[in-house]
Amino acid sequence: MTPMTINLPQPSTAERARLIPMDLIRRRALDRLYERRTALADLIRALEGYQQLRQARLAQCITFPLRTYPSGSVRSRS
Repeated sequence: MTPMTINLPQPSTAERARLIPMDLIRRRALDRLYERRTALADLIRALEGYQQLRQARLAQCITFPLRTYPSGSVRSRS
């Protein structure tokens, strides 16, 4: 059995003119995605830094225990 060969038509000038801008559109879209990824990575780093700073500040806070008194008792100030 002889292998079948299919000849694909060569792109015309009009087709090439249409394909080139399509490649540029895809390239620009990819560039925008990379920019967004960079901006998102910066945002994540900033939020992580804020969270670490906040946790460090909360760790320095002093908590005072609350004293409770039985109901009906009066605390005198002397």
